[in-house]
Amino acid sequence: MITPTTRRRALVLALPAAYVAVAAASSGDAKPGTWAAIAIAMVVAWTGARAAAAEGAPVREVLASAASLSLVIATSSLAGRPGWAAAARACGALGAAILGARAIARMEGDAGLASRATDADEPNGVSAKMIGRAGIAAVVLGWGTSAAVDLLAWSEVAPSWSDSAPVIAAASGSLSLFAVGVVALLVAGARRLELVAPPRALACAAAAGVGLLVAIALAIAGVLPADEAVAVTGASASIAIVRLARVRDVAALARRGRRALTLTLYGGPVAVLAALAVEGHMPGSAGVALLFCVVALVVGATASRLEEPFLPVKGVWLEAFEAAREAAQDRDPRSAIAHALVKIRSAAMVGAGPTVVPSPELWMLHPTRVLTVDAAGYLHEKEAELPADVFDVASAEPHATVRTAVLEALEVRRADLRPLLSWLRAHDAMFATVIAEAGEPDGLLVVPGGGRHEPLTLEEAMAAKRFADAFVAVCQSTSARERHLQRERELKARIDALDDELARVGHAAEIDLGRHVLASSRLARPATVGIYSAVSRMAYDALERRVAQDAPLVLVAKPGMDPVPYIARAHLGGPRKEAPLVIVDGTSSREHDVERWTDERRSPLALADRGMLVLVDGAALPRDVQVLVARALAERRPPWERAVPLDVALALTTTGALDELVEEGRLAPELFARIGDAPAIVLPGLHERPEDLHSIVADRLAREGLRVRGRPVGIEAAAFARLVEHPFEGEDAELAMIVSRLVARVQGDVVRAADVDALGFVDRPGAQRTSADTGS
Repeated sequence: MITPTTRRRALVLALPAAYVAVAAASSGDAKPGTWAAIAIAMVVAWTGARAAAAEGAPVREVLASAASLSLVIATSSLAGRPGWAAAARACGALGAAILGARAIARMEGDAGLASRATDADEPNGVSAKMIGRAGIAAVVLGWGTSAAVDLLAWSEVAPSWSDSAPVIAAASGSLSLFAVGVVALLVAGARRLELVAPPRALACAAAAGVGLLVAIALAIAGVLPADEAVAVTGASASIAIVRLARVRDVAALARRGRRALTLTLYGGPVAVLAALAVEGHMPGSAGVALLFCVVALVVGATASRLEEPFLPVKGVWLEAFEAAREAAQDRDPRSAIAHALVKIRSAAMVGAGPTVVPSPELWMLHPTRVLTVDAAGYLHEKEAELPADVFDVASAEPHATVRTAVLEALEVRRADLRPLLSWLRAHDAMFATVIAEAGEPDGLLVVPGGGRHEPLTLEEAMAAKRFADAFVAVCQSTSARERHLQRERELKARIDALDDELARVGHAAEIDLGRHVLASSRLARPATVGIYSAVSRMAYDALERRVAQDAPLVLVAKPGMDPVPYIARAHLGGPRKEAPLVIVDGTSSREHDVERWTDERRSPLALADRGMLVLVDGAALPRDVQVLVARALAERRPPWERAVPLDVALALTTTGALDELVEEGRLAPELFARIGDAPAIVLPGLHERPEDLHSIVADRLAREGLRVRGRPVGIEAAAFARLVEHPFEGEDAELAMIVSRLVARVQGDVVRAADVDALGFVDRPGAQRTSADTGS
């Protein structure tokens, strides 16, 4: 859409061309091409106005360029070279040249560190800005001199200069155009550490050179006078320079410029010869022209090969990166990495001579390790560490590539970059490129310089980045595989450690089980003898059946009897024989502490888990403890937080019937409800099982003798006959006392009847009968 602003701008830009048209018509200086040139100038003005209206366009620069070129074209079409027109033409060319030199001086640089490195790496203190200013000064001097001479010749001040003005204008314009080209070359050298500036500057220099050559060709061919040819081509070249200095796709600019140079060098002579043949200056011109056309087609078809000499380092690195990128398509990740690194190493070895070139390095993350290739192409992998800031620095650089040359230029000014520079130097690296997807780094490609001394170009940096991006999937899959292997190794090590721990725990559990069995066996030792009589056998069999059923157990024992050995012996034959047997003495004040029963570490309920809890004289426990035990066993839940149920077998001993204990308030109803259905098993007293007494007495005397005298003590039949008659109202406690006294009294190794009589508690029926017979 044409806006009023565009119309106004077009009108303003067309005013010089319109003035020239009016002046040419009024003065009669028009020649056949005058009106065509003025029309072209009008088109340039209109195009400039439209271009200035485009979004993002530098309005002032576009308008000034269009105005300068329009003025030069319009004033170059007049016959007779009027002084005012020559001066106007020189001013237009001056404006275009200033715009071109200014565009070169203000050419955009790279993002990141390269622009700062350019400022830090100024040879002899000469910066790119100073070179650009010198170029502007040279342009002003050249075309300004031409404009001044034309004005002086046109005016009455120095009319004699009219004859020399065209020569001065042609020379000044040529020198100005040459100066612009030289400035562009110098800027390219000064900003060699940047990626986008050198290709733009070289393109600008090429435009200036082409403009100068075209001007010379037009002047020699007589198409235009020398001064007009220089002005037209210089202004056109300057406008092209303004465009080239701001081009965005610098890589495409470099490729097209290289292709144009190739076709010019190889195809230009062919085109000239073909033109000569067509003009008829050669015999058989038709066939020769056809031959030259075929040659031109061959040149065009093989241009990609012919331009190799103009590629950076003859295209060795570009080919290597492309071949490495294709190698990344290999299904085997390790094979792909090896082939790619071999290709890059081959490129680094070009020009290195006998110098040993280190292998390129492909760094993987998660976990961090580096892959290299040896001289034979075999892949090697090892764990290593990357500098902490390498990804931060490289990711902020163009194409995620940090170059050693850039860091070397900033070594003095940026102390924070010195560790990274030292690391790159240690690896003989020319650059390092980040392998990343969606901004997340997956690896790093470190490329050695080898025999190369030229700085990295934009095309090579882009090729390296394309290669790095092609390895994203390889890095991710390889890192995932390595993480899986690492987890597998860790799991294997953990499983081995757990197996060792399980074996240790199992061994400790076996020891604990042995301890439980040993403790139960020690408790059961007194009950291992003396169970021969029928009444003893019946009671013990009932006890064993109850334990085997894993049911609550109630055992009634007379005062003086110890029921624990019989429970322990039955426990060793039951299903929980390897589990703990916990004995709680109800008469002990220590067992009356409720807090102890609720402590998950000290509670008898916790200690008896999976085993048997024996409440000896359980009715003597406080009511709170009895209720706590009853509820815990009924609910199978201890009085603390626990994920697994409580598993405890209960045994209760008492000296009387449970009903009487409940009536007396000594046994809690809750505990009675838990064990009330269990049949009470009554242990027989010593006087009820005389058949067992001899083995019990003999066993106790032998053990007491070993303890006191160091040898066992026996008993003769007469002495035992005395003991059989004793009622043993104190049961086991009384028997233990009698045995202790006998062992202490006996003179030899056998207890005699006299020893028993000496105790004074056994009546001797024979002695009483003797006294009656004698009447005493």
